[in-house]
Order: sequence, then structure tokens, then C-alpha cells
Amino acid sequence: MKTVKTIEPQAIDVEIQDGRAPLLVAFLKRNERYPTQLEVLEDACRDYGKSVRCFLYNSDYLDTATERFSVQGTPTFLLFSMGREVNRLIGESDRATLDDFVRDGLSR
Repeated sequence: MKTVKTIEPQAIDVEIQDGRAPLLVAFLKRNERYPTQLEVLEDACRDYGKSVRCFLYNSDYLDTATERFSVQGTPTFLLFSMGREVNRLIGESDRATLDDFVRDGLSR
């Protein structure tokens, strides 16, 4: 069951400002690592359920992410809470690393 939705650049600001729950956004390039990283993201988001909203930034617009969010490479994971970035993870991740990243960001 897919728990992560793809988000377009024009919709992300609305989601960031929505205070219902923290927001985890993954910036992934469609390459050989994509399936593995997407699976890690899906697993984490399934575990966090409704306490964290999860999105995959549309890979067709990664160039706008470079400007808007200072994403210099992929994969990059950003965690937002109450309208601001609270944590950033750059590079390939496994399930435990992504879980630690989210828990650390939620505790701030």
C-alpha cells in the first residue's frame, strides 16, 4: 500500500504551512537508487501513520528544489514542522537512519 504522495512545487508551500502534522519531504532522482530509497521512505511513513505527512517531491521539478530549498543533491530528506524546516538528511538512507532523523526532528 502506497503511503507517500507525490507533491508538485506549487502545492508544497500550502502543505508546509498546514499545521496539522509535521511534513517529511523526500527529494529523489529517478536512478538506480530510487526504488530502494522510496521503499525506505514508504516504510517510515507507514510507521509514523498520521503523525507525519509524507511526500515525494516531483522529480520532474528537482531544479526548482535546488533554488527553493537549497537541495544540492539527491537523495535529500527535509522535515518541516510548524511552517519551518527542522531537520535535513542528505544522502542515501536506510530505515534506521531515516527513523532517527525523523525522531530527532520531531523532538526539536
